[in-house]
Amino acid sequence: MNAWRADPLVWGHRPRVFEVFLEPTCPFSVKAFGKLDDLLDQAGEDRITVNVRLQSQPWHMYSAVIVRCILAASTLEGGRTAAKSVMAAVAAHREEFEFDRHCPRAEPRCHAQRHHQADRAL
Repeated sequence: MNAWRADPLVWGHRPRVFEVFLEPTCPFSVKAFGKLDDLLDQAGEDRITVNVRLQSQPWHMYSAVIVRCILAASTLEGGRTAAKSVMAAVAAHREEFEFDRHCPRAEPRCHAQRHHQADRAL
């Protein structure tokens, strides 16, 4: 019987490591995620290692579930490639995972509301 294993979300194979902490539904994380392939292409997979760390954030309502889905995908036969496909699908539909008014009693400067306003500016 094979042991359960999540494939690490690592691309490239050199000692220079670029670690990026991403929350899959965060507009800023989505923007960074979209640039990782270009980074690897320009720097070269033989010169850099990109290490993706998933960081669930409580002000993104589905964050914990989506992070777990990505980790679950990394356990499939495709491993990190399957996980990356899930991250790309979430990024392409990011707005569908957010609520419009999920902190109505908070003051206007609460992080979630600023985040939502910043998202609209993107």
